[in-house]
Formats: sequence, structure tokens, C-alpha cells
Amino acid sequence: MYQVLARKYRPRNFAELVGQTHVSRALGSALERGRLHHAYLFTGTRGVGKTTIARILSKCLNCETGITATPCGVCGTCRAIDEGRFIDLIEIDAASRTKVEDTRELLDNVPYAPTQGRYKVYLIDEVHMLSTHSFNALLKTLEEPPEHVKFLLATTDPQKLPVTVLSRCLQFTLRPLPRQEIHDHLAQVLGKEQIAFDDAALWLLAESAQGSLRDAMSLTDQAIAYGQGSVQGADVQTMLGLLDRSQVAHLLQAIHQGQGDRVAKILFDLTQQAVDVSAVLDQLITLLHQVALAQLLPKQADIGTPLEAEILHQLASSLDRQDVQLYYQIALQGRADLKLAVTAQQGFEMCVLRLLAFRPLAVTETVVIKQNHESSGLGSDHIHAHQTTQPERLESNDDVELKKNSEVIPSSVIHHPIAESSPVIVEPAEETFLQVHELPASVSSDSIDHEEQVELSAERIDAHDAEYADQSFLASQDDHVEDRVDDEQILNSAHEILTTDTSVDDQIEFVERGKSIVVDELLHVPLEESTTSVQAATTIYQSGDLNPFEILAHPVAELSGEWTAEKWEYWLRERALVGKLFGGVLSLGQHGLMRGAIGGAIEFVIAAEHRVLTAEMRHGLLEALKEDWPQTQLEITNVTPDEITPVQRKELRIKQAQIKARELLVIDPVVAPLLTEFEGEIIELVMKEGLAG
Repeated sequence: MYQVLARKYRPRNFAELVGQTHVSRALGSALERGRLHHAYLFTGTRGVGKTTIARILSKCLNCETGITATPCGVCGTCRAIDEGRFIDLIEIDAASRTKVEDTRELLDNVPYAPTQGRYKVYLIDEVHMLSTHSFNALLKTLEEPPEHVKFLLATTDPQKLPVTVLSRCLQFTLRPLPRQEIHDHLAQVLGKEQIAFDDAALWLLAESAQGSLRDAMSLTDQAIAYGQGSVQGADVQTMLGLLDRSQVAHLLQAIHQGQGDRVAKILFDLTQQAVDVSAVLDQLITLLHQVALAQLLPKQADIGTPLEAEILHQLASSLDRQDVQLYYQIALQGRADLKLAVTAQQGFEMCVLRLLAFRPLAVTETVVIKQNHESSGLGSDHIHAHQTTQPERLESNDDVELKKNSEVIPSSVIHHPIAESSPVIVEPAEETFLQVHELPASVSSDSIDHEEQVELSAERIDAHDAEYADQSFLASQDDHVEDRVDDEQILNSAHEILTTDTSVDDQIEFVERGKSIVVDELLHVPLEESTTSVQAATTIYQSGDLNPFEILAHPVAELSGEWTAEKWEYWLRERALVGKLFGGVLSLGQHGLMRGAIGGAIEFVIAAEHRVLTAEMRHGLLEALKEDWPQTQLEITNVTPDEITPVQRKELRIKQAQIKARELLVIDPVVAPLLTEFEGEIIELVMKEGLAG
């Protein structure tokens, strides 16, 4: 008579046990030394060996060769236990015998000596199903049983057991088996059965078992029947309603690259294949988990077959870490929403659409927030679009936080709330994303003296601080931008000027001391190594009388002739604004510079440290360029650019705006007394850049 694989190949001793070495080692050592406890508790998920270990332990205790960690397996007692007919092994299903009367009936026979073996063994499976009264009836006997009685308890939910029971037992927690161990065991079993199989099929079965060897064996039985005597990867995929891992990887790549048409085609193919969308979503979540491991803890990643390892490596190098984390959270929420959707297919498609629609904003992307300024009494000259930019990477808490508010508020309606722990937020104002910011006539008029301009700028800063003190967006994707301005020197100078009778011009003049910044340090290269970069940075830094808003403004460039750093930055920003450039392709462009004739043969220069990103995204960059100039021919050179890149230009603008904002704050008639008389301190100065850079 045919016997299922799970029973036919059930381990009969500790040597045949798959995994769980921590349990077999402890029990074997106790048996060899004769240090036997009277009650053992085995916990773990289904199919990991709880009952199997309990039966092996019963054979070790009752083997006719004596108490041993290696039962002979041939004596009458061992064969009787293997066949389930040993009279002194009493197996009880607690799920069907939950009443206290059943427990008392069991305990009535405990005092009697074993009939055939050395010990009378009570194996209680799913012990957590017993009632409270049953546990109470069992406690005394479990604490002080007769010498010839051993209790072996097994449960999948130890949290439901009373602590009084747990304290009377030696507890062993059985772990889910790794995919590799299940895969190897299935290969061994199929080899003994002389059944043809391919390696990919075993990996699919091992993954679907989710750590349960019994589930894996049962699925293998089903796969043999489905494959008509063989186990093949395609048959297992169809049987389980799964996709090939490469297909799931293609779906993830299409989502990350924003290829909506490709995603729609994949969803249509899934509908035609009638796969289990719940299982596909589980595959996607598992893949995201493994990608995250491969990015941060490569040695811990479960790579599977060589093909799967290659796919995993490609995804880990092309996907951003923050994207992977966001995708994982969205997929998990989508999995929970499947049961709430009208159909599982609908819930899965909505989850994929959310993955496609939402992602962390890159350095050069913005969210435009439209506000009704008329209700607050502001004229049309003072209406600007709010923009919030989140950086492509979140590095550390020391990174400068980028924020921007374009709203200009008249001084007549401004109040000055004092926020002790709120960061000061300075934001640029732009009429459009593609135009250089221009101050309203009321602000830029020559009739306004220095004192009024400083007061207006400080009031705009303070008003924004009151409105947006609870917002925070960390930024900076490369190096930490450290504040190099000497606060003590500026505060001391402010105190000296404010306590003397000097003109406003004299009060403004002292803040020039705060401009002693080494530009090459901002660029993270020595001064003597890059003269061109320092000259370009110095040009950007010559802000003169510009306020922080004007410093952060982006210049418009004419896209004709030869590529320059300004033209390249402007083109990236314009493409990102209309949603045609984002993700990895945009990040690639931000870290390099373009050379050559616009629309012809051009050279993209980028540092060699970005070669992985270059290899993955160069095709996307070329396609984006060809949309505007079809005759473009692109060549990529992996050398350090001789000019500052858009990312570095952004850092410089932010640093310059910070210095200017600090200069205005320390002489502000409201802020200055807080700094000098009350020993206040500007703890954090938060700036925000717009698109590009």
C-alpha cells in the first residue's frame, strides 16, 4: 500500500532529523548522561518536527538496548513505536479531549506501572487547547509524577499555556526550516524515489512550504501527481498559481522605472494566466525583503538558484534603498487589503497601482501645493506656489533639512511667535518653476532702505516658522553639509552693535565676517586639486545683496549651442518638472555633467564611483535626451567632472542662503534681543531647495 512521503520518510532517530540541531543536541546529551526531566514541552509552527521528536525521545527512553540517544530501531519496542502500536506510549489529542473529565480519566492511570516498556510516556499534542480546569487538574501530577512516567507536550501556541505549566517543563522551541535545508531534503527524497525533477521546482516547493518540512513533502506529493511522475518547475508554478521569479522581478523593475504601459501588460498577462494573485503578492513581498537584505546584509540574503542570485543582485544595485522600504510597506498593506476588496484581482491591481503612483521624491522633484491667498488678503503680486522637495536619499540626522515657502506676507499682518525648539525655516519664492525669482516691487524698490528690507526678510522667515514649525523633511543625498559659521562671533558682534548708537548700515556691515567659508571644503575636494570647480563655486557664492530667496532661485538657460553646467542643470529640472525624468535616471544626471553640442554627439562625464548606477540607467538617460533631440549620440566617460555637478551646486546655494539668513536673523529687532539678552541660540537653520541641483 502506498504511503505518503511525509510518513514514509519521517525521521526515526536524531541523526535523520532535518534541522533542529539545538534540540537534538540537548536531548542527546541529557540521555547519554542520564539527566532526564519528567516533562518536556516542544513548541513551534506546524510541520517542524514536534511530534516526531517526541516519538524519537520515547524510543530513546524505552529501547530494549537501554536508555540511549541512538535507539536501535530494530527491537520490538522501537518497531512498535514506529508503527504506532506501543501500549506504553499514550498519544492524546488535546483538541478533541478538552474537558476536565478527560484529564482526570487520564490521570487515574498514571500511578500504574508501564505494561511493556521502561517508562509510560504521555504525549499530549496541541496541549494549549485544554481548558483551564484541565490544566489545574494536571498541575500536581505534572510537578511530581511517578518515576516511571514522562510527559511530552507539544503546541503551536505556547502563549496560551499557563505559566504554572511552563515552569514545570523543559521547553524547546523548534524553528522553521530554511529554504536550503528543505530543498536539499526534497532532492534526497526524490532521488531515493527515482523521480525526475529540476532544481527550480524544488526551490519553489521549499519557498511555498514557509519553513514547514511536512508541507513541503505534501506539496511534493501533489507535484508528482500533477507532473505525471516528475517534478518540473513549470508544472509547480502552474499548480501553485505562482509566477517565475524573473517575472516578478520584471514587474518590480517596471514599477520602479515608472513604465505604466509595461505594468499594464504584465497585469493583463496575469489575468490571462489565472494565477493566484495573493501568492504573486507574497512573491513580490518576499522579493522586496530579499532585495533589502542584499543591499544591507548581503550574507543574510537567501539567493536560491544562480539565476535568482543574478536577478537579486541586479535589483539590489538598481533600486534605491528608500524605494525598497516604501514598496515593501505598500505591498504589506495591499496584502492586508486583499480580503477587503471586492475581488482579490481588484485588490492586487490597486496595490500595484499604488506602487506605481507613489515613491520617495527625488532631489529634483517637487509637490506643488495650491493655496487660496485671496482669503488672507494678499494681492496677486504676492502669490507664489508652495513647493516641497524631499531628497533622493536620507543619510543621517546631521544632514541639512530642505524646506521652501514662497508666500510673501506683508509686515502689517505679521506676528512674531517664539518657538523655543522649532527650527528656523527659510524658503525661496518663485513665480514659476522655470523662472528666476523676482521680489515684488514693494520689496525691491530702491526707496526702501536697508533696515526695512532686513525687517521684511526676517518677518517672512518668522511667519513661515509659525506656520510650518511642525513640518520636517530630512535632506542631502551625498555628504553631510556642516554649519561652518561661528555663531559666537556673530552673536558677540550683534550685541556690540545693538548696544551702541550706530547706523543701520553699520549694523549690517558686521555680518560680512560670517562669509569666511572655504568653498573647496563645501565641494569636498582640496583647493589645489580643482581650480575650475572652485572658480565656479565662487561665482555662485558671490551673492552680494541678494536675499536667501534670490540665492536659492534657479536661473533659466537657453538650450542651444554647447552644453554647460547651467544648461544641463536647467534641462534636468525642466524634464523632472513635467514628470519625464525621475528615479535612477534623474539621479544619474544629477551626479554628472554633459559636454558637447546640444542635439549632436555629446559626452556625459560622471565619477567612476557611480559606475553601477551608470550601467543600469544610461539607456534611460539616452532615451530622455532623444525625446528632445532625436539625433543625439551619447558617450559616457567615468572620470571625475572638472566642474561642479548639479548636486554640488545645490549644496552651495543652500549653504550660501543659510549664511545670508543667519546674517539677517542676528540683526533682526525681534530676534537679536532673544539671542543677546536671553542668551538665545539659533540651534538649527533649515533651508529648502527647489527643483534641479
